[in-house]
Amino acid sequence: MSKNRLLHLAIGLAALPAAVNAQPANEQTSGGLEEVVVTAERREASLQSVPVPVTALTAESLEKKQVTEARDLARYTPSLKMLNNITTPTNLSPSLRGSLQQDASLIVAESPFGLYVDDVYLARLNGNNVALADIERVEVLRGPQGTLYGRNSLSGAIKFISRSPGDKEWFETSFGAGNFDQKRASVSVGGSLSDDWAGSFSALYNNKNGQFYDRNPAIAQKTGLERNYAARGKLRYRGIENLDVTASLSYSDAKNDGGQLIPATTPSVPSTKQYTSDDLVPQFGTYILNTPPLSRLGAPYRDRTEGSTKQTIASLNVSYKIGDMTLKSITGYVKTKDFFNNDFSGNGNVVAVNTADADQMSEELQLSGTAADGRLDYLAGVYLFNEKGTQAFAWATFFPPLLPVAVPISTSAIRAKTDSTSAFVQMSYHITDALKATAGVRYTEDRKTFDFTFVGKLPPITPTTGAVNLKNTYTQTTPRFGLDYTVPASGNVDRMLIYTSAAKGFKSGGYNGINIFSFQDAQKAYFPESNWTYEAGVKTDLFGNNLRINANYYYAKVSDLALNALVTLPNGTTAFPVQNAGKVTIQGLEYEITAVPTDGLTLFLSGTALTDGKYTYLRPASAPANALRDFGVNAVPPQLPKFSYNAGFEYGHDTSIGRATVGADWFYTDDYITSATNDFKVKGFGQGNAFVGVELSKNWSTRFSVKNFSNNDTIPTGSRGFLGGFIPVRPREYLMSFSYKMD
Repeated sequence: MSKNRLLHLAIGLAALPAAVNAQPANEQTSGGLEEVVVTAERREASLQSVPVPVTALTAESLEKKQVTEARDLARYTPSLKMLNNITTPTNLSPSLRGSLQQDASLIVAESPFGLYVDDVYLARLNGNNVALADIERVEVLRGPQGTLYGRNSLSGAIKFISRSPGDKEWFETSFGAGNFDQKRASVSVGGSLSDDWAGSFSALYNNKNGQFYDRNPAIAQKTGLERNYAARGKLRYRGIENLDVTASLSYSDAKNDGGQLIPATTPSVPSTKQYTSDDLVPQFGTYILNTPPLSRLGAPYRDRTEGSTKQTIASLNVSYKIGDMTLKSITGYVKTKDFFNNDFSGNGNVVAVNTADADQMSEELQLSGTAADGRLDYLAGVYLFNEKGTQAFAWATFFPPLLPVAVPISTSAIRAKTDSTSAFVQMSYHITDALKATAGVRYTEDRKTFDFTFVGKLPPITPTTGAVNLKNTYTQTTPRFGLDYTVPASGNVDRMLIYTSAAKGFKSGGYNGINIFSFQDAQKAYFPESNWTYEAGVKTDLFGNNLRINANYYYAKVSDLALNALVTLPNGTTAFPVQNAGKVTIQGLEYEITAVPTDGLTLFLSGTALTDGKYTYLRPASAPANALRDFGVNAVPPQLPKFSYNAGFEYGHDTSIGRATVGADWFYTDDYITSATNDFKVKGFGQGNAFVGVELSKNWSTRFSVKNFSNNDTIPTGSRGFLGGFIPVRPREYLMSFSYKMD
């Protein structure tokens, strides 16, 4: 590790404990650390008592840390990356602990971790940049969650928990404006409707535009629209003793100018060598693209790049207590419609139109409770899932060196269906009051069909037509074993949980949906990815509940790592297969530290250290196996920086106007490889955020916030060559907002 990397790490790790030690050990401040209740093990429990690495952000934390959408979570969650996808801003390429999915716009793409909204699994990643409207809490579980969460929870799960109505009434609203035509407004109201019924409603509107500029004379205007409408209604019934029923319906409609990719080159680095983000030279400027009018191609192409994602989520959660047991049903329906008309080069070289439509139904039945005089906790259940989807692509090129006019390349259509069935059980036995053993297992069967048609528009470069019909069944058993011990409180230790676990994770197999010049990749499915992860961790509250240190070390043995690749075919065209690259070992330290050294001041530090990923076996034909030949480097797994951290503070003080609060944080990531080919390395970079807020009265408050205050314009994702487009970090954004909360 270089001296600079050691310096970054040492400063972060030293800051917080030193601040707390400055205060006498037996003196507790009037503040102290917040007790956070989570449902990581599918039942309510204190965050500090759950033997699983969990990042939990409450509604207050989300507001202060400016987490307004899912991509913001990556700044505060160890090992998580949510990079902008090249399709639309509503579509992120997610990775966690080195397991990733980069073709997230496909209806056949499988996520490396589960996404849940109020316990309903979201299969499609097309709308995974969730707008956080009226969210009570976000929980990010790290490590395989195959026992309790099931489908595609290979490396973890992200749970978005919205506020549910009850006896307490509330009314909240906020509105704000900022640069880049930012406008944001929200409202949330809820409470009791009668003795038996309660209801709530929330809505959100946000708008942003003008972060980019299209220099093409036919367009010549600011671009980069991101506009989102979202609403959610809930109805809750508790008129029968021990029965709790909650129905929820949400809808979101996002419109945008598509993924804004800028053209950039590497004049000092040849195409046969690995290049870095420092080598990139934007052709026209960091936030300037040059997209020609696309309508000259005719239907289905539109004149401008644009995108839209519409998603409806309906759920019915029913629970009934029978003595020491609780029977629960979670019924979910999700409909996702996605469209984009996009230029993937920022220069008009490669253009695509996509329409996707997916419907899913799911049902989960759970039975949970306690037995053996309270020493045994158990949860068992079954999960049923069905999804049907269609997707159509049209591809064209404007590439002037080879083709002086706009030319269609191909069209393709996908029909896909998945039926998944699983059964699971997990039990925890309290051997003593302090020592607990946990064991669980889930059996999963995924049955999939894939119908694909291809029509070439550029003979003899592309074949005329082709059709593929595949059926596959994947089965997997994913066990979990754990042991945890609660250390008796003494001295400066208020509470301490030590835990260890071994768990298996599973991501289903799938199909290659991106087929531009040929359909040969569509003819073969890729295998499921699985891993065994061994983990040891500690959760500790110290010094009168004023210092919290949660840390864990994991070691994962990954089989059939699934990676998106970019391959040059013998005829010089390009293919984008998903490949099972081989076997990998990944290990690292994750930590989250929070301190309250004095009344009103909170310090926090989270991140990763000692992260290391190595291929132990590579399939000869895979993209990383050719990294040395193609780019002169030994392959390493993508998106695994050696370390990263987020360090920050929040300070509140009562003034004559009202309580004033100020806060800031700095996120830094070390170098990382972006993709399977190992051709692009992002050099380490940092990004800062800050805010200041004032309570104007008992009900009103105002806030000024800034994202990326250093105005860092690093380029963390993209590719040169056939696509040749890159996505920079968004420029500095500031927002002034006002909020009202009813007593």
